[in-house]
Amino acid sequence: MQAANAYKVLVVEDEGLIAHDIASRLEALGHHVVATVGTADEAVQHAAAADLVLMDIRIDGQRDGIAAAQDVRAIHHVPVVFLTGHADRATLERAKAAAPFGYITKPLGPASLNTSIEIAIYKHRMERQLEEQEAWHRTTLASVAEAIVVADPFGRIRTLNRAAESYSGWPAANAIGQQLETVVRLVEEDSGDDLGDPAPLAILSGMPVPLDRGLRLIARGGREMAVEGTVAPVRSSSETLLGVVLTLRDVSARRWEERQLRQSHRVEAAGRLAARISAEYATLLQIIRSRTGILARQLGDYSPAQTALAEIREAALAAEQVTEKLAGLGARQVAQPEIVSLNTILRRMSKTIEMAAAGRVVAAVQPEPEAGRIKADPAHIEQVIMNLLLHACAMVPDGGRLLIQTSRTEAPQHGALASFASLRITYAAVEPDLDRLFDPAGSGQSGLALSVAHSIAAEHGGYLTARAVSEGTRIELLLPRVSEESLVFDPGPGAGQARTILLVDGRDRVRAQLHKFFESAGYNLLEASDREEASALGQVHEGPLDLLIADAADRDTILVELHPRHPALECLAIVDLPESSVQEIRRPFTQNQLLERTAALLQRRHTSPVPTEVLQAPLPAE
Repeated sequence: MQAANAYKVLVVEDEGLIAHDIASRLEALGHHVVATVGTADEAVQHAAAADLVLMDIRIDGQRDGIAAAQDVRAIHHVPVVFLTGHADRATLERAKAAAPFGYITKPLGPASLNTSIEIAIYKHRMERQLEEQEAWHRTTLASVAEAIVVADPFGRIRTLNRAAESYSGWPAANAIGQQLETVVRLVEEDSGDDLGDPAPLAILSGMPVPLDRGLRLIARGGREMAVEGTVAPVRSSSETLLGVVLTLRDVSARRWEERQLRQSHRVEAAGRLAARISAEYATLLQIIRSRTGILARQLGDYSPAQTALAEIREAALAAEQVTEKLAGLGARQVAQPEIVSLNTILRRMSKTIEMAAAGRVVAAVQPEPEAGRIKADPAHIEQVIMNLLLHACAMVPDGGRLLIQTSRTEAPQHGALASFASLRITYAAVEPDLDRLFDPAGSGQSGLALSVAHSIAAEHGGYLTARAVSEGTRIELLLPRVSEESLVFDPGPGAGQARTILLVDGRDRVRAQLHKFFESAGYNLLEASDREEASALGQVHEGPLDLLIADAADRDTILVELHPRHPALECLAIVDLPESSVQEIRRPFTQNQLLERTAALLQRRHTSPVPTEVLQAPLPAE
């Protein structure tokens, strides 16, 4: 009887005649015997060359075949089939502990021997495939950014990935076996009520159930985050319920941006309405003032009505001042930006802060040196701080505390985290309606001041937010931070106007990130998604183009088309091979490396101008 498949087999048998007989049978079946050995150490030594080991349980030496089989499986991952004439219960139980792939009793028959080998090899292959699949699943589960928690039908956690550990604050070793609602505590954002275990919803419906918006996850240490997700039942092919899978994603950044966008839209709409109303009232007030003057002249200086007319004029003048403020809400601020530090502005305002506190409020300033610098109009930022400070002082009762702090922080912007300089004013008072704090009519007498502050922050690309804290209320001003790296690179002498760079990249988010980064460094960045768009943009651009940043494959074509209009155009080519000159930059690179190479090229051109005939010469091929 010939075997359907031939395998390399190691025979472990201390009886020479029996070992020879087994080897002969295997050779007759078409298999290759790599060796016949009689001890555990020899078995472990030769097992690496075999597809399968036929192991006698009773062999010479201090260790028997069962101990040898355990080492072979652990070191070489080779399947073992036991050979023995002893089939007592105690031997079987010890053999089972070694996880063998078969068990053949002597004397051997050709059919049973070959069948056992085929089944053992097949089981081993299936086991390895299952291990590989489990390894892929474990790696995939661990690398997923969303939190994934698997629980049994009774709500006991079976496993969770790294993101779920981070979200919940529970290490996997402590979470497994716990109830799902204990580890994953979900509360309604509006009411603060616990959602409880969401698994029964999915089990009852028999399909994935999306978790409603407005949920917050309370981590083990008390940290909170806004989450969305899905809970889905898991069933076998026979429709037996195996458990549930809960998937959660952190949407705190998106919710924060949505709130800022809603607030900005509300303030902007209110500002436009206020501007329209102020224009209408300005006309009416002008009529009132002019008619009051006519009446005053007609009635004479000694008329009793002069007092009332004077009061009307004063009221009209006050109303005009209000309408001017309303008109200012709908108008864009005229800024004169410069690189400045929030801490410097606070130092200049120290006397003003003391005057605003007026001795009745305890005010403290805690600047952080790492807060960094911003590009802003200092007068406008001072106005924002003053408006916020006066509002806070008005809200704080006598003897209350007020704290002004600066720091460096990160916040979502355009779908990514951006670096901001933060100024926080924390005061011991509770605002009646935080959602409408910056609305023109939302805060009584200081409503216009806070709306103006919000508008100025928006004009500078920043945010103004308010939230309740244990100390009372905290208003935070976030302004885009100018990176220290970008401050090192100056566009160069003679740059009364910013150097203009044309960037060609097909990725929208990459262009958006580099646009903000280069502009903060003082450059004017033009963006194009492909070669055709770059050529068209360069043809219609009125001013000079100083530098083209493009893939090496597109460089020559773009330069040929743009050199007649921009003869001094330099180029920085993006390449995949090692760089051959300073006019190339190799992927991957950071935005700081790209900025450094850009500054070096432009500085070199300024100090050592390249002759026009050289610039117009054909570029060498890649």
